[in-house]
Amino acid sequence: MKKRLLIACTMQLDSIRFIMKKENIKIPVIWLERSLHHSPDKLHKRIQDEIYEHQDADEILLSYGLCGNAALGLCSQNTRLIMPAFDDCICQLLYRGSGKDRIMPEKGCFYLTREWTIDRLGIVQQCEEIYDRYGSVDGQKMIDEIYAGYHTLAPLLTGAYDVDKIRGYVDKAAKYTKMCVKPQKASVEILENMLKGDYRNDILNLQPGEAVRRMSLSMK
Repeated sequence: MKKRLLIACTMQLDSIRFIMKKENIKIPVIWLERSLHHSPDKLHKRIQDEIYEHQDADEILLSYGLCGNAALGLCSQNTRLIMPAFDDCICQLLYRGSGKDRIMPEKGCFYLTREWTIDRLGIVQQCEEIYDRYGSVDGQKMIDEIYAGYHTLAPLLTGAYDVDKIRGYVDKAAKYTKMCVKPQKASVEILENMLKGDYRNDILNLQPGEAVRRMSLSMK
C-alpha cells in the first residue's frame, strides 16, 4: 500500500475533514497556518521544508494551488508530488465537475467559507478593529475605501459546513461593507478526487525530482 501524506492549509480544514469522513480516508495531515499566505516566500519555504522532512513517503499531496506563486519550484526528490492545478483554493471550490468549463472568480465578488469567518483578518474582525481605533464615522469612511472595489459577498456552498451557522457573520460583514449577499454554489470535488487517488487532468501528478512549473490549466 502506498504511503501517502497531505500538507494542507488550515483555510481548507472543513473541506478536508468533510471528505475524509465521507470517504473514510485516513492519511496523516500536516496543517500549515493560513497566515503564511501573507508572504509567498515564507509559504514556499515552509511547504518545501515539510516535503524534505517526509521523503520516506510514496506520495506527498498538497492542498494548495499556485497561491501567489508560492508553489512554483516546489520539488520532492524521492516521492511523487500531487496537487490541484488551480490558482488558489477559491478557484478549486468554484469548479463544477469534470468536463465542464472552469468558473473564474468574479471581479468585485468577495468569496468566503466558514474558515474565513474565524480568521483574525476576516472582514468583521477587521471592521470592528477599525471602528474601535477610528470611531464609527471615520472608521466607516476607511471601510468604504477598502471595499470600494467589491459589490457582492458570496458564501461558498460547498456542503462541507453548515452555512446557516455563519449567516449572522455574513450579515454583519455585509452591513459594514455595504455589499449585497449572494450565496454561490461550490464543490469540493477537486480535493476529493485528489484524496481518493483519482488524479485527473485537473490534478498535477509530478514525478520524483520534477519541480512545479505550471499550476492552473489556464497557464498551460
